[in-house]
Amino acid sequence: MSTDKQLDKTLNIGMEIPLGEGIIKHVKIGTIALIRQVRQLMSGNEYKFSFSIGREKWDATEDRAEVDWPKVEALHKEAFNLVLVEGLTEEEYENVDEEGIKELDGLLERFL
Repeated sequence: MSTDKQLDKTLNIGMEIPLGEGIIKHVKIGTIALIRQVRQLMSGNEYKFSFSIGREKWDATEDRAEVDWPKVEALHKEAFNLVLVEGLTEEEYENVDEEGIKELDGLLERFL
């Protein structure tokens, strides 16, 4: 194992993911504590991140419960900040591109 990889492992740094123009982040290595934290935060959320972006709250109907889309998006954002070593600034978050959204959609799967 190279010295860089050993150092990354020691610092709990996993793979790199591109999220947009000049936005490269490192994913933390999934420890039991981190997996537990992400699962508790995302408990009860069954929606993909990409589906929640920019949607308004949906009122309950006969067929479905109320869905607070801004809250769903905020929960995802909070989870991303847990699993990304550097976190995401507000400016970076707003500049995540289409490929980055796909990366974020799959990012939490390994922690859930």
